[in-house]
Amino acid sequence: MRLARSKLLVAAQAICYSGNMNNPIGFPLVLSTLCLSLTVVSIAAAESGVGALQGAWSGKRTNQEGQVVLQLLEFKKDSMTFKITGADDEVQFFAKGAMAVQKFGPFQALKITDIRAGRSEDSTEAVDDERTSVFVVDGDTLTLASNFDKARASQPPRAEAYSRSKTAAKPADAAAKLAGSWKMDVHIGENESDYELRLAQADGKLSGALVSPRSGEHKFRTVTWADEKLAMELDRDYEGNTVTLIYTGKLEADGLSGKVVAKGAEDQYSGTWKAKK
Repeated sequence: MRLARSKLLVAAQAICYSGNMNNPIGFPLVLSTLCLSLTVVSIAAAESGVGALQGAWSGKRTNQEGQVVLQLLEFKKDSMTFKITGADDEVQFFAKGAMAVQKFGPFQALKITDIRAGRSEDSTEAVDDERTSVFVVDGDTLTLASNFDKARASQPPRAEAYSRSKTAAKPADAAAKLAGSWKMDVHIGENESDYELRLAQADGKLSGALVSPRSGEHKFRTVTWADEKLAMELDRDYEGNTVTLIYTGKLEADGLSGKVVAKGAEDQYSGTWKAKK
């Protein structure tokens, strides 16, 4: 029986995997052990099919460089996305593809086709490969048997567990939490500046302003909340030139935090920011 893999780690070999499949003794041992463990789990688990996979899943692992990275899987209907992020939430790898579930005897396999992958969502390229993974969903745990379909350089066969992500807050609820006055600190290089961040909600839409003790109030051109991320665009005048600053961030238990860049000059102007009520 052919077992297979799904995790779209097509172009992330250097980031995620180490080792090889050149050991003729080790591979059958890993395969038989995995088959036994998945069979035991499959008896206890009742969830099956595409519906059992729907939603977001996450799991941590240590890459070749010894760094802990977060792997994020999301299934929506017949499509799947995969992301790897570092400790600073920076996306290191992104992939997406079409998904289907197949049956192999007592096993379920997730097949991924039409794969596109790259360093970010905006820089993906078509990948000449298909991935299939044996999987088991047991409550809020997803176990994937990866890379058993064929040998791939630096990608040994492995079984990994993912946890189902908690349901995100409804946009309206999150927007209500964002509304109000925030004490904001912005770090650009060695410089730190303090501001007041004012956010308001009306008719389901967000608006806001950045108040500087040095130059006064500056209204954001746009303020949006989508996919649990805050994005704000602010036009500022510097020496007669209009520069658009883009603030992105997340709402955490202890406040807001994120990054700021100058549109079109990200390599010259970038920094971090945080805010608390």
